[in-house]
Amino acid sequence: MKIEHFYYDEQEKWLAQMKAAMEKHDAKLSEEERTLEQKKSDMELQNIIQNAEREEKQTYRIVNTEKYCWFKNITKRVIQFAQLSGCNIKIETLSSMDAVIKMQTGCIWLLSDGEDAQQDKRVIQELIDQAEHVYIGNSEREGKKVLDMEFVFRLYEKLKKTEN
Repeated sequence: MKIEHFYYDEQEKWLAQMKAAMEKHDAKLSEEERTLEQKKSDMELQNIIQNAEREEKQTYRIVNTEKYCWFKNITKRVIQFAQLSGCNIKIETLSSMDAVIKMQTGCIWLLSDGEDAQQDKRVIQELIDQAEHVYIGNSEREGKKVLDMEFVFRLYEKLKKTEN
């Protein structure tokens, strides 16, 4: 059996078409119309920001001790994984009570032989399962392409403020 789909290629083509259509649309606009569209877009963005700020003011955050303890535990295992896999690693807890694990390497091989290999798979799977957001992509570092992985964790619970 052989199955082959070029979804990435199709998506890239579609994005190029969308970009060309937007540029064509923008080229047809007068300066006044362009300014009007920009103001409308700015107002929509401002609305989104105000709604988020309003929601944030109506809640407060408390540390979720279960998530925090889990994060402390997984941190040790992730550092071991990074060391054995040759990954650069950065682990950071933020004042927002979020935590971020960033790793960077040339590639990662997840093998199936031996307990260490199984542990590596479990660590990566647990990071993916528990993260609020996951980014896996590539970038350049010192002229070389590298694999970037970023996992963001929410270590808090939001509680609604009560009115007195």
